[in-house]
This record gives sequence, C-alpha cells and structure tokens, in this order.
Amino acid sequence: MTVAVANRSLDGAKPVPDTGMELLLWILVWSELVVFGALLGAFLLIGLLDPPALAAFHRQLDLPLAGFATATLLTSGFFAARAASGRKPRRNLVLAALGGFAFCALKLVAFSHELPVLATSENRLFELYLLITGFHLAHVLFVAILLLVVAWRPSPRSVETVATIWHLVDLVWLLILPVIYLG
Repeated sequence: MTVAVANRSLDGAKPVPDTGMELLLWILVWSELVVFGALLGAFLLIGLLDPPALAAFHRQLDLPLAGFATATLLTSGFFAARAASGRKPRRNLVLAALGGFAFCALKLVAFSHELPVLATSENRLFELYLLITGFHLAHVLFVAILLLVVAWRPSPRSVETVATIWHLVDLVWLLILPVIYLG
C-alpha cells in the first residue's frame, strides 16, 4: 500500500519537493527526547531513593522565576507556530528568537541565585539539575540563533524545520518543569 503526501509551501504556490530530510529531523527529535528522558529518569530515581535530599533541593529553587521562564518560552513557541503557518514568518521567527533569549536571561538569573547554594552541597540531584537545565539552556540558545538565521532568508522548508525543533525545545522544558520544579 502506498500513501502519497502532498507537500506545500507556506504561501500555497508550489509544492516543496521531498528531500528525505524529514526522516533526519524526526531522528533528531526522538534522540533528543530519549537523552532528556534518560536524564530526567535518573533525576526521578535519585529523588525517590533519597526524599530528604529532594526536599532540600526543592527549597533552593526559584519556582516563580521558573514559571515566568516557562510562560516566556511558551509564548516564543506561539510565534514559531505562527511563522510555520505562513503568517509573517520573518517577524514571527525574530519574536520567537527574542523569547528564547529572554528565557536564557531568566535561567541565568535563576542560576545566579541557585548556584552558590547548590555548589556547597554534595547532593547528586544538584549535579543532575545543572546538567539537565544547562543542556536545555544550550539548546535554547543554539536554536534561538537558528531562528534568526532562518528569519534572515526564510523558505517554507527551513521555517517548518526550525519551528519543529523549537517546539521540541518547548516540549523538553515542559517535561523538565514538573519533574524538577514541581516533583
């Protein structure tokens, strides 16, 4: 059985040729989810094995700032979705990137409050926290730069691809938030 899929451009003019890049994109998406899933699984396991350490860890986090950073990142994802749907892609990609940079700034502010306390602790949860959130921060920064590069000369394929990767970054944060901050 053969299934034909029609590719379309953002403006609906000409079909976009299928290059096979979609498979690579989805391999990237799933591999990122597996890596972050393993790290978050380790965090959950250590937290379950040492509840007092988890309680001490949670007391050091800035939950309101994490909530504001979450709202910032999700708003940025909204602009990426608008760009992918063909609504002023250049403008919306720039707005999405600015939201990503704002998220990075908020996370760095949170690190400035948390790191002095966390650095004096021998709690493995703190190490995993820094690894997970630092790795995510690097992803946000890198993809925000990619959003700006694509905004410079947007094509339907590149806008859809970078928006998909941006939504992956959002999804990973939505997994991090309940496990680390709310768990």
